[in-house]
Amino acid sequence: MPGVIRRAGRGIAGAALGLTLLAAAATGGPAQGLPDRPGAAIGPDDAQAVLALIERDLRSTDARLAGLRRGRAGGICGTVEVRNRMGTYTGPRPFVADLGAGFAGRLPEGAELRNPGSAADFTRLERARAMFVENCIDR
Repeated sequence: MPGVIRRAGRGIAGAALGLTLLAAAATGGPAQGLPDRPGAAIGPDDAQAVLALIERDLRSTDARLAGLRRGRAGGICGTVEVRNRMGTYTGPRPFVADLGAGFAGRLPEGAELRNPGSAADFTRLERARAMFVENCIDR
């Protein structure tokens, strides 16, 4: 019949897809994990202390923390998501906190390091970067 185009092998592709789905159902497939809960790896008291430092140092009362874990040098690593001036969450960024020193800071981005607001801001950014490398990067 002119004008009718048929694709060969459609039945084979459908059968392969069906077998794949059947195999995934029979073995249980990959399980979906629960989202990270702050404090799951470090304890609820430390998680609250980290949240208090984030609220103070990043001036964010509704920060979202995830992936909290103890770092190699005793700091606490994780990700934090804070709101920008427009009220929108900016996306998770790595951070490090030192409860003993009362310090928490996000891993600075290049633009922040190139144009800090003051010498004190630059010192704070460099401290966060150095602590992050010391605690949170897998070597």
